[in-house]
Amino acid sequence: MELPVSTVVVCETNRTRADLYGLWLDGYEARPALTNAQFDEAFDAGVAVLVLDDSFGGGDPEPVLDRVESAAPHCRVLGVRDRSGDGPAPERQRYHRALERPVFEGDLVECVETLSNRANYHLLLDKYYRTTILLSMHEWQADDGPTDEERYERLLDRAGRLREYLNGLRPRMRDEDVRAVAASIAVPEVGDGDAAASVETKYRPDECARCGRDWTVSGADGDAAEKIGAYVWRCGNCGHVDMRADPSHRRVSSFKG
Repeated sequence: MELPVSTVVVCETNRTRADLYGLWLDGYEARPALTNAQFDEAFDAGVAVLVLDDSFGGGDPEPVLDRVESAAPHCRVLGVRDRSGDGPAPERQRYHRALERPVFEGDLVECVETLSNRANYHLLLDKYYRTTILLSMHEWQADDGPTDEERYERLLDRAGRLREYLNGLRPRMRDEDVRAVAASIAVPEVGDGDAAASVETKYRPDECARCGRDWTVSGADGDAAEKIGAYVWRCGNCGHVDMRADPSHRRVSSFKG
């Protein structure tokens, strides 16, 4: 099965190692990059895996990682680093997998294959979700009037083809790979506590009516305003109590002339 993205960019400061990695990855379109300028030229949205040497870019891979995350969120990063007892550098926490030197062919090929499958599954799943959203919007609009049936059929066909791709790729992946992809594209849920805090902030006054203390920020002495009841706040500065009407009691009535 031909996958949507199959390019691997090898960011390596040592040309011999870069060429060797390219030979080992003969099943992919391997693009070597020895400098940041070469990386800029080699990297695009069609890249599935980035093999990144820790010392690339003068030992500061952050610009490369930023470019990957902004231009190709599906792309997976395989970090290559020296064996060291030091703790992980901040940028290393952004690697999806990591290898320590000396790097062996079997380890490199296995890691790239795993990450390539994850990258393609991510890309396909994202496109599938976007397509099903468009289908849902089309179906909702159908209740209100005429719709573009030809476009609807194209969307159905696209969703079917994407589903076939996903079903074909899934057997190549372990359960942990699928979970990793799902976690990378999941939208964080808003808990009940967050929702309550949002509502409270919405109806809380921005400042104290008596002393003018800003209630939108907290000071060193604690919260600027303390909530002591439903839509009731006490100023942390002067003690003034501010009571607001319950928004559920506010109604919009039709105007009668």
